[in-house]
Amino acid sequence: MKKIIILMRVVVIFYLIIGIIKWNTTTVVAALLSLVLMTITSYLKKKLNLDKKLELLIYIFIITTEVLGQIYHFYTRVPIFDIIIHTYSSFVISYIALIIIKKHKLPKIITILFIFSFAMMCESIWEIFEFGTDHLLKTDMQKDTIINEITSCYLSEDKDTPTTMVVDNVVVNNISFTDKYNGYLDIGLYDTISDMSCALVGALIFIIIIKRRL
Repeated sequence: MKKIIILMRVVVIFYLIIGIIKWNTTTVVAALLSLVLMTITSYLKKKLNLDKKLELLIYIFIITTEVLGQIYHFYTRVPIFDIIIHTYSSFVISYIALIIIKKHKLPKIITILFIFSFAMMCESIWEIFEFGTDHLLKTDMQKDTIINEITSCYLSEDKDTPTTMVVDNVVVNNISFTDKYNGYLDIGLYDTISDMSCALVGALIFIIIIKRRL
C-alpha cells in the first residue's frame, strides 16, 4: 500500500513538471493543490493515527478530482463523473466519521446516525461553499441543467395550486433558449440536489458495508 501511495505522489510530480514545461496553469495549479492535499493527509495520518486504507482512499480521491477532473476535464467531458465523485467522497467522509466516533464505543444505532449525519453535514457545507463562490466570485461550480417544464404554485391563478407549465418559449437578452438549448436553463438547483443525493447514497453504501462490523 505504501508503494501505491508513493507512486501516486510521483504521478502528481510528473504532471507538475509537465505543466511547468508547457506552462499550463490548470495543470500546475491542479498538481500543486494535489501535493498540498496529499501532504496534509499524510500529516493527519501520523498525527491522528489514521488507517492506511483511509489514507489510500483519500489519495485516490485527490488524484481523481485533480488529475482526471481538472487536468483531463472529466467534469465536462464525462457526464456521470461528478456523480461518481460525490458518491465516492461521501463514502470516504463516512469512513472518517467512523474513525472519529468508534473510540467512544457508543451503541450501534448512534454510531450509524453519526456517520450518516456527518457525511450529509460535510456535503451541505460544500454546497453552500459552491453557492457562495458562484455568487461572490462569479464562477460556475453549480452546473446548470436544461429543463423542459416547471411545476409551481406561482404559475396558478390562485397562487396556491401547483400548476405544471411546459417551457416552449424563453428569451433572454434576445437569445431564444428553447431554440438554442431546447429548454429553460436552471441555475444550480438540480445540480445541488443531485450532489446531495449522491452523498446520501455514498453514506448508505458505507453504512451497509460496515454495519455488521460495528
